[in-house]
Amino acid sequence: MARKFYSLFVFFLCVFFWNLLSGQDIDLSKKITLELRDVSVEDALNEITLQSGISFSYSSNVIDPDEKISLSAKDEPVEDVLYSLIQQLGLDYSVVENKVVIKKPKKRKSTDKKDNKGRFTINGYIKDKVTGESLIGATVRISGTSTGTISNSYGFYSLSLPEGEHDIEFSYIGYLKNTQIINLNKNIRFNLSLGYNLELLKEVTIIADETLEMLEKSQMSQMKIVPQNISKMPEFAGEVGLIKTLQTLPGIKTHSDGSAFFFVRGGSKDQNLILIDEAPVYNHAHLFGYYSVINPDVAKDIKIYKGDMPVSQGDRLSSIIDIRTKEGNLNRFEINGMLNPFIYKLSLEGPFAKKKSSFYASFRHSNFNWLYRNAAPNRNLYLYDLTAKANIRISKNDRIYYSFFYGKDNLMNTETGSEGGIRWDNLASTLRWNHIYNKKLFSNTMIFGSRYNYELLSSETIWNSAIQNINFKTDFTWYMSPENNFKFGFNLNFQNFTPGNLTYDTTSFYISQVPKNKSRQTVFYADNEYDITSKLSLRAGFRLPIWTNVGPTTVFMFDEDYNVSDTLVFEEGDAYKTFVNFDPRISLKYRLDSTSSIKCSYGINHQYVQLISNSISPFTSLEVWLPSGTNIKPQRADQVALGYVKYFHKSHFEFTAEAYYKYMRNQIDYEPHANLLLNPLMEGELRFGDAWSYGLEIMFKRTQGKLTGWLAYTWSRTFKKIEGLNNNEPFPAFYDRPHDFSIYLSWQVSKRSNLSATWVYYTGSAITTPIGYYDYQGYSVPLYGEKNNDRLPDYHRLDLSYNLRLNRRERRFVHSLTFAVYNFYNQENPVSINFNKMETKNGEFVVPADIYGTHEIVTTQKYLLGVMPSITYKFKI
Repeated sequence: MARKFYSLFVFFLCVFFWNLLSGQDIDLSKKITLELRDVSVEDALNEITLQSGISFSYSSNVIDPDEKISLSAKDEPVEDVLYSLIQQLGLDYSVVENKVVIKKPKKRKSTDKKDNKGRFTINGYIKDKVTGESLIGATVRISGTSTGTISNSYGFYSLSLPEGEHDIEFSYIGYLKNTQIINLNKNIRFNLSLGYNLELLKEVTIIADETLEMLEKSQMSQMKIVPQNISKMPEFAGEVGLIKTLQTLPGIKTHSDGSAFFFVRGGSKDQNLILIDEAPVYNHAHLFGYYSVINPDVAKDIKIYKGDMPVSQGDRLSSIIDIRTKEGNLNRFEINGMLNPFIYKLSLEGPFAKKKSSFYASFRHSNFNWLYRNAAPNRNLYLYDLTAKANIRISKNDRIYYSFFYGKDNLMNTETGSEGGIRWDNLASTLRWNHIYNKKLFSNTMIFGSRYNYELLSSETIWNSAIQNINFKTDFTWYMSPENNFKFGFNLNFQNFTPGNLTYDTTSFYISQVPKNKSRQTVFYADNEYDITSKLSLRAGFRLPIWTNVGPTTVFMFDEDYNVSDTLVFEEGDAYKTFVNFDPRISLKYRLDSTSSIKCSYGINHQYVQLISNSISPFTSLEVWLPSGTNIKPQRADQVALGYVKYFHKSHFEFTAEAYYKYMRNQIDYEPHANLLLNPLMEGELRFGDAWSYGLEIMFKRTQGKLTGWLAYTWSRTFKKIEGLNNNEPFPAFYDRPHDFSIYLSWQVSKRSNLSATWVYYTGSAITTPIGYYDYQGYSVPLYGEKNNDRLPDYHRLDLSYNLRLNRRERRFVHSLTFAVYNFYNQENPVSINFNKMETKNGEFVVPADIYGTHEIVTTQKYLLGVMPSITYKFKI
C-alpha cells in the first residue's frame, strides 16, 4: 500500500512540475547576452529577438523607437532583461499568444496599489554574479541614508518606499557596490547580481563588515563569519577548523588542544546548538576534536549567536551556530581540491540547468591508514564526511532545496582477528521549499532530520548510544515596511533517545537494558522588529515550546536520598510528562550618531535535551543524551546584555563591547564517582542546582587594508551551586577562566602571498587538587577539600601560516601551497594533572596498587600537542 501511494505521489508530482514548467507559450527563461550602450529601443528589441526568437509588439504612441537606452546582460534570462528594459522606459509588458506586448502600465487595483503610507515595494533576490548563488545578509538601502533592509537566508529582500525616484544601493562584503536609479511608480521585482571586488576581497578578514546590520538593527550578540576567508588563518594538521576559529572570538572558550568542546558565556558544552541547513548536529568532532565535522569549504554563511537568539531557532541556553551550505554554481562547473599528509578533500559543483538549478558535492577523507600502515598495520583508522546540496527554481516565486550531510569516524583494532574499538557517525538532511506569496510575504517550509550514533565494540559485544529526530517547520516573513518586519511560524519535532545499551554482536540479545525514550515537541514563535524613530528601534518576540514525553518506556522514581521509590511503565503512545514554557525575547537599539549605537537585550531560553557525561577529558565520546522528563526538569537561562558598537570608516576600524549577566536554573552535575554506563538508574546519579555567569567582551578589528585582523579580550566568571556537592556552597565551573585574550593578524605580502598569525592566551581551567595528605598502609593518600579549588597553568599558543598562490596571474586554474606551524614555540599546555601516581626507581610513573613500598606522590601532567608543522596543496578548476 505504501509503495502504491509513493508511486502515485511521484506521478502527480512529475505531472505538476511538467505543467508548471511548460505552461507558457514562449520561454522567457532563455538566456541571452547583451552589451548595448546608447542604442535605440528598436535596435535593442531586435537584438533580443535575434538571440531569443521572441517577437515584440508595441505602439509608437507608447514607445519612441528612437529613444536611447543601455542594456547589459551576461547569460541572463529574457525575463530579467525585460524587467530592466521596462524599468528604464517606465512601461509594462504582457505575454499574448506568442508575443511580448509592451504597453503603458495599468493602474493597479490590488498588488500594485500604494499601501496606506503611499508606498510601493521593490523586492527580489541578490546573487553572486559568477556562481549565481544567493547572497545572505546583503545590504539594500537608499544611498546616503540608513533606510534599508538585509537579504534573508535565501538572498531575498523586500523594501517598501514612497513613490518616486530612488538611488538604491546594493552591497555585500567583498563585492562591488551597485547603485540603481529606480523609478518606483509600481511594485517591482528586481533581481540583482553582484560581482567580486577582487582587490578588496584580498584584504578583508573572516568577519564581515556589516555596518547597516550592526548599527541599525536591534540584533545583539551575533557574529558573522565569511567562510571563504577562513583559509587565511593558521592551519592545524593541514586544515582550518571552525572550532579553532571560534577560539579567537570573544565570549567563546574551547576546552583544550585536540578538543571540539567549547563553552559560551558560562554554559556547558551541550548548551550549544550547531545547525547545518537547519538540521542539528549532535557531535561536531572528528577524531575526538582534532578535526571538526564543519568543513568551512562547504559553508556559504556562518552566523554565531551568543545571546538574543532568533525565536525561530532555539532550545539551547548558550549559543547557536547557524551554517548554510553552498548551493552550487548556477553558471559553470567547478572543481576544488585539497591534499596534505593527513587528509584530502574534493568538491564538484555546477548547473543542472543554467541559471535554474545547480548542485554541490564535497567529500573529505583521512590518510591515516596509509600514514600508519607500517607503524600500526592492525589499526583501521579513518574519518570521512560527505556534504551535498541541490536546488531548482520551479518558478520566479518558488525554489526547492535538498541538502545532505554524513560523517563517520572509525578507530578500530583488528589485531585479534575480530574488530574492537569505537566508531560514531552523524547524519543530517533537509528538504525545503521557498515561496514568495506576494510583494511582502516570504515563506520557508521544510522537513529535516538528523541522527547521531555511537558504538563501543569488543570481540562479542556492542555498546550503543544514539539520538535522532525528524522535524516539520514552516515560517513566514512579512516585510510590512522598512521600519516594520514581522516573522512567525511553527515547528513539529519528534525525537528518539537510546541512552546506551549493551548487546551481543551476533544475536542482538540485550545484556543490559537502559530504558529508551521518546518525545514530541510543538513550537510556536513570532518576532517583530520596529523602528520607533530614526534612532530608536525595538525587536520583541516569543518562543512557545510544548514538550511531551511519550512511551513506551520505564520511569524510575527516586526519594530524597536518591533511592528508587517507584517504577512506572508506559505503553506505546502514552503521554506521561508535559512542559509548557513561554520564552520572551526583547532587544533595543539607540543610534548615537551615524557611526555608533548602543543596544540592550533580555531573553529566556529553555533546553529539553542534555548530554550526560561526568568526564572533563577532551577525548571522551561515551555520550548519552537524555530528554527532560519526570526526574530532569528543563534547563532555563535568563540573560541580559548591554552593548556598544563604533565604526571608524576612514581607517576601517570597528570597536564592539558587550557586558552580560546570565542566570541558569536546573543545571546538571553528578554524584562523586557516578556510574553512567549501562545504568538503568542513571537519573539517580544526577544532581541539580543553579549556575551564573557574567562578563565583558571587547573586540577591536580592522576589516580592510594590507594588514587586517582583530584583537579580542573577555573577562568573565562562571559559578555553580549544586545541591549535595561542595557542602552546598558555590564553586567555579571547570570552564571558569577569568581572562581570555587573542590576536589574529593577516598581512597581504603581495598579490600572490599572505602571512597570518594567531596568538591565544587564557587563564587555566578550574580543577580540584589535594589540600593535604594522610598515610594509609604505608602510602601517601591525597585529601581533597573544596571543589575546583585550583587551576591548570595558564594556556598560550602561537600559530603561523604562509599562503602562496603558485599562479603568477589569475586564471581559471588556480593552485596554492600553505605552510603552517601550530604551537610555533612548542608551549606545553597541560590538559590534566594527576596526584595518584608514584615514581619508581626506574623513573616510571605507576599507580600505587602497581608497586610495593612507600613513595611520595609525584604530580604528573598530560600534554597533547607540541609544535606541529604542516603543508597543504589546494587547487581550483
